[in-house]
Amino acid sequence: MGQVPAGTPAPLAPYGFVGDGRLSRHWRHYFSHLGLPWQLWSRRLAQEGRVDADPVRALAGCAVLLLAVSDDAIEAVMRHLVGAGLGGRSFVHFSGGRSIAGAFGAHPLMSFADGLYQPAFYRDIPIFAEATAPRPDAVARFRELFPALPNPCFPIRAADKAHYHALCSLAGGMTAVLWKEFFEAMAARHGVPRAALAAFPRRIVENVIRAPDTALTGPVARGDHGTVRAHLAALEGTPLAAVYRSLVTAAGRPT
Repeated sequence: MGQVPAGTPAPLAPYGFVGDGRLSRHWRHYFSHLGLPWQLWSRRLAQEGRVDADPVRALAGCAVLLLAVSDDAIEAVMRHLVGAGLGGRSFVHFSGGRSIAGAFGAHPLMSFADGLYQPAFYRDIPIFAEATAPRPDAVARFRELFPALPNPCFPIRAADKAHYHALCSLAGGMTAVLWKEFFEAMAARHGVPRAALAAFPRRIVENVIRAPDTALTGPVARGDHGTVRAHLAALEGTPLAAVYRSLVTAAGRPT
């Protein structure tokens, strides 16, 4: 066997992705763009005969196993993998709100839709790495596990994860519920196509990023209580009425 020339980097061990949902697809797309090797195993694909049914064979050579599964399934999947003979690997989970014994938490703060994004976009996604008493330097641990990832990384204490992730869910996922209602009602009741409304949410997000303290506009910001009461009357009997009241309270603008 020929000798490896001095200065030649050692071949990268593949990362092992466990699960084939949205996060897994996005992250595998990103890793492929960076030239990082990976292998995949999931129960669903194994049942369909699309990957080796034995996770030990499917993830052979993978020193780091990425548990890209739902929060409630992380511990059970990890137990299954350990029981199958993969207990000597480093486990990483992506839950933003949960701490899992025996696995390192690294949460990418991003919304992952069905479609994949441009590869360069993934580089700017911030990663929140879980700091625990045994591993207080979470950022160093992240860089150790993922030396080729250029993403910004920030530590988050285990005790703060539920609060952090609740904010992420409200700002990201729950606003998606409001926008879905908005677009559907504007089309069905007012006959306005979605394309004609696209500038509205874009400008709101840009205003929030640029100057969040002054981004709130409209009758709630102005203190037009009569208009706010009319809004609540129009929404009465729908789930959005309670949402509206809660957001008015959160904005510190009582009616």
